[in-house]
Amino acid sequence: MTELVLPFHCDGRGYCLGGTVLSWIDIAAGIAAKKHGVYPAVTRSVDAVHFLGPITTKNIVIIQACVNRAWKTSMEVGVRVMTEDLLSADRRYCCHAYLTFVALPQPPLATLTTSPASQRHPPKGTQQDAAAVKAALVNSPAARRYSFSLPSSKSGSKADGSGNNNSNQQRIRLPAIEPITQVEMERYTLAQSRREARLCQASSESKLEEDQLLSDVRDQMRHWNVSKINHPRTKLPPSLVDGSPQIAMQTTYAESAQSVLPQHANSLSITFGGQVMKWMENVAAVSASRFARVPIVTASIDSLQFHRKTMIGSCSSRCFALVSCDCLTMRSVVTRVFRSSMEVYVFVDSENLVTGKQTFTNEAFFSMVALQPSPSLLPIKSALPTLYAASDLEKALSEAGEKRRLGRLQQRRELVEREMRGVLHTPTVERDESALNVIDQGSIDDMQT
Repeated sequence: MTELVLPFHCDGRGYCLGGTVLSWIDIAAGIAAKKHGVYPAVTRSVDAVHFLGPITTKNIVIIQACVNRAWKTSMEVGVRVMTEDLLSADRRYCCHAYLTFVALPQPPLATLTTSPASQRHPPKGTQQDAAAVKAALVNSPAARRYSFSLPSSKSGSKADGSGNNNSNQQRIRLPAIEPITQVEMERYTLAQSRREARLCQASSESKLEEDQLLSDVRDQMRHWNVSKINHPRTKLPPSLVDGSPQIAMQTTYAESAQSVLPQHANSLSITFGGQVMKWMENVAAVSASRFARVPIVTASIDSLQFHRKTMIGSCSSRCFALVSCDCLTMRSVVTRVFRSSMEVYVFVDSENLVTGKQTFTNEAFFSMVALQPSPSLLPIKSALPTLYAASDLEKALSEAGEKRRLGRLQQRRELVEREMRGVLHTPTVERDESALNVIDQGSIDDMQT
């Protein structure tokens, strides 16, 4: 997939927003997942993404995606992002991402299902036309290739007493990946290793403790109100005002609400995971800017999981579908500050606008780097202000940020080393040392403090 970077993709300095790149990554991965699997698929999780170089309006973004491995109902898609200069044609590596997609129980031919109104009063020729189209799809090369994956009409018409089509769901099986080349075999093996690591981490005791801490933090942040937050200095107790700049954690709180509209969702009315990440990055940038008051850039996003899907609406009425859509509320706060970078916590709640039911959707930590004034892309020389945690809960969240930062730095080192080894054998790709300075220099400065 190729994207031309336009001004509305960028910030005021002409650099492409990280959330925009994440949305492109999700779209490219979704296309690869759909090409491989017959069933519709949605984004289940995204591993950590580290941006190793800037993207400007002078670049073309080249996004390559492929399915590394497929299991019964899920698959891992690897995405590689590169930039190409419009004038010199030089290509540079930007980032890499691994996404997990889950196949849905709905068969691909379900789009032929008519609405209840049309079933009661079917027009003449409708059934014959639908049968002809269905037969053409079943006899297509793609359907014959994956015929073992398609549920039969008999199994699809039977349901249990609860109304759930369990027999249809049990028959889902994605086509297996057969690696041939050495590179494909390596991707195939590493995909299994990453899957086992994700499952192991999800059940670890430290992960459970962190989840409980973040759950308490979310409950506290839901009671915060942006309009009640005054100037940062007025929130500090007199004993802490000693001349050094200090900013209370609550004053970095930001909130944004978005309604899920048709352009934000796929053909099944489910919100694109990349669109949600884009909204999350926007609100994270607001919190980071409120704290630093200097230009900032997104360095990375930690791995995240989508715990619940959000949708436009399930009604056939066009006007009512817009009313019954989900409304997403993104809340963010700066949780840890280093010399020239910040950690921002973002979580998303969804609310059904008809029933009023609110549900936690997903969360992630963003790393933001404070930059010198334009046009420089180097981290600031002076240290950022100190973050003041008022409550014990805020202190626990901030103290845990050191461990998270060490994990990010280790992931970044491994990514850079692996990529540089591969780049050395690729003459058409240049090593963008100056671009890496944006993030790596900031990481080095943080390690020295």
